Amino acid sequence: MRHTFRYLVAGAPSPGDVVALAPSDAHHLTRVVRRRPGDPLEIVDGQGVIWPAVVEAVDDGARVRLLAGPRPGPAPAPVVLFQGIAEWNRIDTVVEKCAELGVPRIVMMTTDRARRVPEPDAWRRRRERMVRVAEAGARQSGQGHLPRVEGMVSLDDAIAGAGTLELVMLDPSGDRPLDDVLSRHAGCLTSTGLLVGPDAGFSRAEVERARRAGVDVCTVGAGILRAETAALVGVALALAARGHLARSPQAHDATEA
Repeated sequence: MRHTFRYLVAGAPSPGDVVALAPSDAHHLTRVVRRRPGDPLEIVDGQGVIWPAVVEAVDDGARVRLLAGPRPGPAPAPVVLFQGIAEWNRIDTVVEKCAELGVPRIVMMTTDRARRVPEPDAWRRRRERMVRVAEAGARQSGQGHLPRVEGMVSLDDAIAGAGTLELVMLDPSGDRPLDDVLSRHAGCLTSTGLLVGPDAGFSRAEVERARRAGVDVCTVGAGILRAETAALVGVALALAARGHLARSPQAHDATEA
């Protein structure tokens, strides 16, 4: 079974349109996976619609022709992740997997026990890499929307700015298991917001401030999980509780991006 490669374009195209790929995507198409005119692929437009397409030309970049019969991409997942700082290669893994699962926002937090908080320029470069990682994960899994990577914000600002999100903090001092609390979110119209600390966890003062703000503080199993493990387990449980994982994707080829 041949892989289907996907690439992103801005705007809302129409059947028959010929669109140029971004330089990095053109390089991937022509130099990495070596597709040629007439080869099939898929295009995700700025509205989250997935289009069947064929390679039109590969001279001076790459252009593709959109075909009829687009389909809507999966709906964004009803979960927002607020992630404390950990080793950046492991955070990249969190971003990649959340993008594959359709998480629409990933917000990096500074916390009391965070190590090596990046300076603004270093964070800008790190965020650019995370956006590329998110894009690759979303393309591979056939998501119609890219997650927004935001930060740096403090834990207190994350809680204060959460709006209508149903906030849950993951911490070993929690009062109830996460899945018990998430069961209450099943019928909610608003999304679940998961607060995950750095590897050293949240400080006692942060946990108490979260409780006073009305945040549920929950446990995830009997062990002490790494930051990225807690994040991905929490996201998966939240998506399952909201019924998001019960939705069957439309049949398509095996994918790789």
